[in-house]
Amino acid sequence: MERLEQSRSVAAPVAALALAGGAAAAFAVSTTIGFLSDAAESLFVAAWLAGWMLLVTSSIVAAVYAVHLVRKSLSQQPVSALEAGLTVASFAVIAVLVAVYPLWGSGSAFA
Repeated sequence: MERLEQSRSVAAPVAALALAGGAAAAFAVSTTIGFLSDAAESLFVAAWLAGWMLLVTSSIVAAVYAVHLVRKSLSQQPVSALEAGLTVASFAVIAVLVAVYPLWGSGSAFA
């Protein structure tokens, strides 16, 4: 019974980490494609938007689970190191992706 509860409790941070990984892959694809032609630009935009949608979804899942962990901790229930570690790892990947692929300020419009 305890093992089932443990596997169910890490599903959300694993999902957040997987979504962040998917966002990283989408951003890498968009960077690789570039926007040198019209066809390539369409693929670039689609991959870039998919990356941001995955990243936002990952952020929401990780934030909701972090609130759950804080409430669980405040109510004196045990929080496993695996739950906390996966949540922190999710936030770390999200922070790196936001730093590497900023939503604005990364264009070539700077004269």
